[in-house]
Amino acid sequence: MKRAVLLTGHFPFQKRLPSMLWVSHHLRAARWHITHVTVGYSWLSKIFGDVRLTTLDGPPHHGIHHHVTNLTSIYSLPPIHPVKTNRAPINRLLELSFGLFTNHWRPLLRAPLSCADLVICESGPPVVLGPLLAEQAPQAAHIYRVSDDIRLLNGPDILLRAERDHGHFTRISTASPHIAARFADHPNVTIDPIGIPHTEIRVSTTDPYPTPRPGPVAVCAGTTLLDFPPLTRLAIARPQWQVHVLGRLRQTPPTLPNITWHGEQDFNTTLAYIAHADIGLAPYRNEPGGEYQTTNSNRILLYRRHRIAFAIRRYPQ
Repeated sequence: MKRAVLLTGHFPFQKRLPSMLWVSHHLRAARWHITHVTVGYSWLSKIFGDVRLTTLDGPPHHGIHHHVTNLTSIYSLPPIHPVKTNRAPINRLLELSFGLFTNHWRPLLRAPLSCADLVICESGPPVVLGPLLAEQAPQAAHIYRVSDDIRLLNGPDILLRAERDHGHFTRISTASPHIAARFADHPNVTIDPIGIPHTEIRVSTTDPYPTPRPGPVAVCAGTTLLDFPPLTRLAIARPQWQVHVLGRLRQTPPTLPNITWHGEQDFNTTLAYIAHADIGLAPYRNEPGGEYQTTNSNRILLYRRHRIAFAIRRYPQ
């Protein structure tokens, strides 16, 4: 049985199914053993109440867990992980301690990496471990999967430097030509579009919207780079529309009678909201580089699959 180690900020069991989890499902179906390593949390996450942990159905499995014969998960809390504050002096002090992050993961990853045929490292905090992955798994193929442009997600400088030092990876994979252009100096950059198995979307879903409908129903099935002002303007300008927003929020949203904020939802629930909507929304913030989401977003893929009209617009601020 071939073995792959996946390093990502996501958990193997969570409501939302990002592209890395589909990769895991596909490899397991092809009879690979997957070691799913959740990276990017620390005791700081526990102390300050990381919003990502609040969307899980229960506490994550801490330590090493063998769930089934071909799935092992590892989740652990180092003293600190790469974070960024609004104060440059504090950020410089924090960087002095980020070595604790790598040293924490070194013994935990040694065993699975020593027998890995493939290592996939997703963008975000895992990229800091690039040199460690190359050191402990010299026999494996190393893929850096760039799912997001971390410059737009308030990533600390150490992540940007780790991305530039990408020589440990045998391949850089992304769904976005916009992101691929940033790695033009790497000899092996491939465009690998995201996808969802047909069996997962060829299902009947119950209409989740209240009836009767007073007007068109618009769904915003994701909150990455969400721009609140245009969504608010839309709801005010179209009071007969019912707008439903699905996804985790980092701030308190505006209160309007025709916007419903549902929070993080599982894949099947999200699929139902998309399948029965009239309009799909993707109001991204007006930030340079944000256009990569047009090719990296599962919601856009599902909007197209269900043939609902959708709007992507970057509004001036």
